[in-house]
Amino acid sequence: MKKVFLFLASAILFLAACDTSGPGTEPEEPEEFFPAPVNNSINLLRICCDDVFNEGMPVYGQGDYHMSEWSPGEVYTVIRLRKLMLDEQEGGTPVNMGEQYIGSNAMYVTKSLTENKLYTVQAEEYGESIGWLATYDLVSKTFTTIRDSTYNISSIRIRELSDGSLLKVYYSYGNEDAGLEAGYYRLSETGPPDELLLAHENPNGSRETINGFDLSPDGSTLLYPIHHAFVQGSAYGGPPPELATLHLETGATQTLPVEFNLQQFLWARYHPGGEKLVVSNYPRNIVDIEVRSIDLDSMYIVDLNDFSRTPLDTRTNTHFFTVDIFPDWNPDGDYLIYSSANVSRRDFGIGTYSIYTMDMTED
Repeated sequence: MKKVFLFLASAILFLAACDTSGPGTEPEEPEEFFPAPVNNSINLLRICCDDVFNEGMPVYGQGDYHMSEWSPGEVYTVIRLRKLMLDEQEGGTPVNMGEQYIGSNAMYVTKSLTENKLYTVQAEEYGESIGWLATYDLVSKTFTTIRDSTYNISSIRIRELSDGSLLKVYYSYGNEDAGLEAGYYRLSETGPPDELLLAHENPNGSRETINGFDLSPDGSTLLYPIHHAFVQGSAYGGPPPELATLHLETGATQTLPVEFNLQQFLWARYHPGGEKLVVSNYPRNIVDIEVRSIDLDSMYIVDLNDFSRTPLDTRTNTHFFTVDIFPDWNPDGDYLIYSSANVSRRDFGIGTYSIYTMDMTED
């Protein structure tokens, strides 16, 4: 079984422990280092490391909330596959009412509402994905492997089409030994082979961790990132990535006229209304114990009418820089949910991720 070892699993997830300092132990930083308060539209939904400790130390992979997907009344999150039950406080702010461990590790999760199933890209152990695709039936509470690790799958998106059928598309990094080309595939309900919709190779391979592609709400369009080769030793990693679309009926492709400042690993999600995107660009500019602006310019709203790009202030700590990743919308499109981790003042390592929501109703 061929394992895909992930570059960012160590870069993002192992470098530092989550900050557990109390109110009396705030780090001493120059005031000008953090000139602005945290955005008051941001709400902590679930903090890392607060209940999974071994002899006083956080257990990595247990308290981490790496990415989340919001379903009506609940949130599913990984790497430890869990469900949060949601309620709303006065004023509509989402509140976590409890957590349920589902019983597996996964690098990626999405829910098929129609089937009442989770689709997961399983992880054999923390920080290591071996690329197999499984479903979890929420009624029978059972996992079923539907594509094994030879498929090198990164992620999958699902849309219900106008005729009631389901469009399921996954990205594979390819497998030369198995004769599998890298690209986007339509999952066959009757079993392999799957239909190759677009041959597309990411030169960085599985260092990307999760391919952040999406399907439009009506299922007509595949939205996918174009990455360029990572330049080792460069403060910015290489040319900035791009976003492109594939119209699934005509086969026409288009590169969107949107420029991104940062250099690697785009993740994009359509708003439920289809008229805009939220996009995050994992910051590669934490280099050689020097922080270059990673706040306020790594998550954006992109208007698909005029392709304007509006940066979001997603920073979650007034005393640390934060890395904010994997945003998604709630079902109504009124909130974002994303993961955020502190950047260490001492060695600029990235800590463990917690889940936050951001009220977007005023935008």
